[in-house]
Amino acid sequence: MSVKSMSLGELCTFVTGGTPSRKIDRYFQGDTPWITGADMDGSTVSTARLYITEEAIEHSATSVMPKGSILLVTRTGVGKVAIAGTDICISQDFTGLLPDEDRVDTRYLFHFLQVSKPYFVRHQRGATIQGVTRKVVFDLKIPLPPLAEQQRIAAILDQADAVRQKRQQAIALTDELPQATFLDMFGDPVTNPKGWDRRKLGEIINFKGGSQPQKSTFTHEPSKETVRLVQIRDFKSDRYRTFIPKALARRQFDEDDVMIARYGPPVFQILTGLSGSYNVALMKAEPIGAIEKRFIFHLLNHPAVNSAVVAQSQRTAGQSGVNLKFLNNYPAYLPPLDLQHRFAQIVEATERKEVRQHADLAELDTLFNALVQRAFRGDL
Repeated sequence: MSVKSMSLGELCTFVTGGTPSRKIDRYFQGDTPWITGADMDGSTVSTARLYITEEAIEHSATSVMPKGSILLVTRTGVGKVAIAGTDICISQDFTGLLPDEDRVDTRYLFHFLQVSKPYFVRHQRGATIQGVTRKVVFDLKIPLPPLAEQQRIAAILDQADAVRQKRQQAIALTDELPQATFLDMFGDPVTNPKGWDRRKLGEIINFKGGSQPQKSTFTHEPSKETVRLVQIRDFKSDRYRTFIPKALARRQFDEDDVMIARYGPPVFQILTGLSGSYNVALMKAEPIGAIEKRFIFHLLNHPAVNSAVVAQSQRTAGQSGVNLKFLNNYPAYLPPLDLQHRFAQIVEATERKEVRQHADLAELDTLFNALVQRAFRGDL
């Protein structure tokens, strides 16, 4: 039996968003969450980085989306979709969707939009800020079986999605374990409750800056005669892989070395996991004497240490840079090496577990996507 289709424009009321004036500080001292595309990190959104007042809502183009409505990113990161977990205001990054619940089930529509991201990406336009027009959203066709069948499909997909979310939550908890273990074994580096030997960071770590070859020596294809030149952005993506002649690789590092983003924003990111030659935007945190690199990584990542260094960063022409004098003189501690070794072993075991968890999640994602495709083909 064939299933009819209808466009989103026929099934939903569209709501646009906006931004309260950033020049008026009091607008951003309220209780209502106001979200941008950057706040989208799950299938439900209930919190935001910024909260606004009723006055801000009244004097801007933002709109309040009621709990349970659909939030679709149509500008900057198009295609992301979530359900409003509470009444929430939206920026111009969004098109809010209020489904006609007599014809389309909200959860069914939500799952359909999840697999429709390629459609939105294909139709996005814009030189600087990319987005899709309202017409693109309006024209998207959705298969529309009877409401009871929509609800049945949505319930199956919700159950499958819940399994994925539990695995994501487990990964998040595993990710927090090393820092929690660090505090349990060594204590706060500021208050030093366990009375470890006090040392300045510059006494236990050599912060070694990078080297910057001429761009004319760069290539984007690896060879036996080249080394990868690593920049800050490379720790997030392999999209801009760059290589230089081995003779120009004056500052090299290994995958287990602790690297620091010298400039920002965000400044003082603590990074690891790559190897090659590093440029001037990075520093290597080289141990002085017998010190575990994993101890250094988590010491520099401790919120008190990290926030103190960031607060002392110098800003020039909109760019912040690590204050090396402050960093070298920051008072820290040096616990016994055998305790550092035990900590490193725990972290290694945790990292192996996280690798397995990510592999399991990738498999669940593949199975879930296949299930969703079947659902909207009418095979479920």
